[in-house]
This record gives sequence, structure tokens and C-alpha cells, in this order.
Amino acid sequence: MRYDADIIVAGAGLAGACAAFTLSRHHQVHVLESEEPASGASGAAAGLVNPFMGRRARPVWRLHEALDAVPSLLERADAAELFPDTGVLRPAVEPDQVAPFRAAAEDHPDLATWLPPGAVQDRFPAARPDRGALFVPRGGAVNVEAMVDALLDAAQARGATIETQAPVLYWRETPGAAVVEVDRGDDTEDLRADRVLLALGQGFPPFPELRRLGLDGVKGQTVRVRRPDSLSGSLPPMSGRGYVVPEGNTLVLGSNYDNDYDDLAPDPDATAYIQEKTSTMIEGLTQAEVLHEVAGVRVKHPETNRPLLGPLPRRERIWSFTALGSKGLLTAPLLALHLSTYLNAPTKIPEAVSTCDE
Repeated sequence: MRYDADIIVAGAGLAGACAAFTLSRHHQVHVLESEEPASGASGAAAGLVNPFMGRRARPVWRLHEALDAVPSLLERADAAELFPDTGVLRPAVEPDQVAPFRAAAEDHPDLATWLPPGAVQDRFPAARPDRGALFVPRGGAVNVEAMVDALLDAAQARGATIETQAPVLYWRETPGAAVVEVDRGDDTEDLRADRVLLALGQGFPPFPELRRLGLDGVKGQTVRVRRPDSLSGSLPPMSGRGYVVPEGNTLVLGSNYDNDYDDLAPDPDATAYIQEKTSTMIEGLTQAEVLHEVAGVRVKHPETNRPLLGPLPRRERIWSFTALGSKGLLTAPLLALHLSTYLNAPTKIPEAVSTCDE
């Protein structure tokens, strides 16, 4: 049977871009995106590479592999400069965070260091070091939109086809092919491939098969502000109450979690909330000039809070790669690096993230 591509990737957010790049090494890949790359939650994320997440600094899934995957993927795409060697600072903003942060440093001395208040003040004068902080030298921040663009450009250089303004309307499976129906304006077109990988992110609700995976959407917002003139000295990406990511003469502040939303317009109340909570880490952010606000929907799997990868139930050729949640920058590259293997041997997908039928 003639295929239009070996693999069709539907969606050009973080998951789709990581998949398209890694698969393009050995396969003919065709990417379909309904809008522009990184137009969903990927475009609203500041891209914090923080392997110790949450109030208790719990390590992410497959901690060491996940941390290795981010620079590895970017190096292969000739975009290593997108992940500068800054580290991540996690100030203990509440008294009950000191003990778990110190425990994280003790349990993972190769990845994290506990800094008492005086050490924080000496190294990062702009931070508020009231209780000390956890410092993760291998962490940092990546501009997710730039990362998506770099991965897609690298995939295209290998021969991949990248289409925007090409919404996927429907898919089906035949004995010899996976077929997607693409909106072509006044008409539709069927494209055939050996596999279809659905990386639709927040575009999942119209499709019953994706809804049946148990996905949920949470609206999140980031705010870009002008860096206050009073803020001197070096400043790494920070994660305490919310996060602060320096970018030139601006700071990207985030984020909020809104489970009850009617639209994706930025909310002034959310902006005020984000500025207020990040000011617990850096003084003066409540008065900082707001330059830009953007919102998107993080898709998650509430039962596991881990991504989902694999064939849809009762399918062989139609796959999903979704539910990155707020940990996508540490899970999408990791899974994408092994995606060719998983497509040939679905049983090798880690059970914790697999959609394969029992």
C-alpha cells in the first residue's frame, strides 16, 4: 500500500515536536498542526527544567534519565544553546519546606545542594533567602516555543513535512494503514501512514477516543514583566511559590491552576495573583510593568499525573502521546528519544505511562 508518510504526527506542540524530530531520523514524517507550532500550552509555558517539583521537592519520574534527555535532544537538534547552564533555585517559602528540601539534597547529593540563607544571599543577592533554598545545578529553563521551532526545523531538514493550518478532523484504521482526514478549507483530504501519533494536547475534547483516556484540562497563565531596575546581580530560574524565569531584561512569571474556565483569554485577576505569589521570592514584582500575558491548557491524566503514550484502546496503528501536564519538559524528550523502539515494540513502553491494553 502506498503511504503518504511512514508516520503522521498530529499536533506541533512540545510532544509533537519532540516526536517528529526523533522519528525523522529513520522515518518519513508528516506533521499536521491546526494553528501554529507551540500555539497551545507549549506557548504559554516558561519551560522550567525542575526535577524536584511540588511543595515537598519530590523527584520527577525517572529523574536522572529525564534530566539527561533534555540536553541530549537539544544537542542532536543543534540547539544546545536553548538550555543554558544556570541551574534552578528553589527557595523555601514556607517553614515546612525546609526539611523536605534539605532531605532532597541529602538523598540526591549529585543533583542538588541545600543553601542556607547566607549562602543564598551571597550567590544570588536578588533572591529572598529567608529560610534557605535548594539549588539544582543541572536544572534551568528552556524557551519552549524556541525549542519547538528548533526541533521542527531540524526534522524538516531531515525531510519531514511540516504543515500548519491543517486540522485533523477524524481518523480511522484499516488492515493496512492508519488514515487521517484533514481539513483543506473547502474540501477534505485523506492521508495514509503506517502509524498516526496523536499529540493534540488541549485539542483533545472533540474526539471521543481521546476523552475516554480520562484526560483533564487545567488552564494556566504566565505573565511577562519588565525586570525591575532595582534587581541586580545574577538570577537563575526560580521555583518556590510559582516560578520566575529571567529572559533578557524581562522576567516570565507563572503560574496558576484554573480548573473552571470558560475561555483561554488571560485573566487580570490571575495576573495579579501570579505577581503577588512570586513576590515571595523576589521583592517588587507586584509593581513590575506587565508586558504580556498568555494562557493555555495543560492536559493531564488525573489518576497518574504522568504522560500517556501508546496505541489507543483496540487500535494498533493509531497512537496517542499526551497528558504532559506541568512536567512535559522532563517527560516529552525522555519518551521521544525511545519512540522508534516503542512503535516497533509497544510492550517496551514503561507500564507507568503506557496506554496498551492489559
